[in-house]
Amino acid sequence: MKRIQSLLYVAVASLLAGAADFLNRYTRLSGLAATLNLYSQYTYDASLLLKAAALVAATANGSLELDVGAGLLCANLVIDATAVEIDSNDESYEIIVQGSTVAGFGTASAITPLASITIGDKASTRGAAGVIGIGTDDVAGRYVVPFRNERNGTLYRYLRIRTVVVGTIATGINYSAWVAKC
Repeated sequence: MKRIQSLLYVAVASLLAGAADFLNRYTRLSGLAATLNLYSQYTYDASLLLKAAALVAATANGSLELDVGAGLLCANLVIDATAVEIDSNDESYEIIVQGSTVAGFGTASAITPLASITIGDKASTRGAAGVIGIGTDDVAGRYVVPFRNERNGTLYRYLRIRTVVVGTIATGINYSAWVAKC
């Protein structure tokens, strides 16, 4: 019985992966592919929300702060983008998980980046040293970024989101972000 369940799971996973690949290659529905990806499915917990769904058109720190406790957290940042403006071909949106050892993020020296992802136009989403980081424009969909609340031996109990917006922005990016435990 377990062998049949295992084979059935593999068959369904292959079918969904094929459907996602088809959507990405032959339609403009690539954002829909994330809903077919078994590996990007996470249980939403409102108590782990870092950013409610809203438009961001300028660089800003998030207004929500999450206290994850004194221990080590290995998690995923789940970003659900419903709109990504790239009309001018120079827009990029860096979404950063910041950690702090101080509640309220009032001490600048206690804030550190734990993980980030840059979403936007392919020509403007650059990695280190200006090297182009992606080969295609980003669209609305789900983006998952693994992270830990530890950096160089220091645990960061408090988390928030920071969005760095670059380029000629008309409408910006609309997204929500939350933490999903691994």
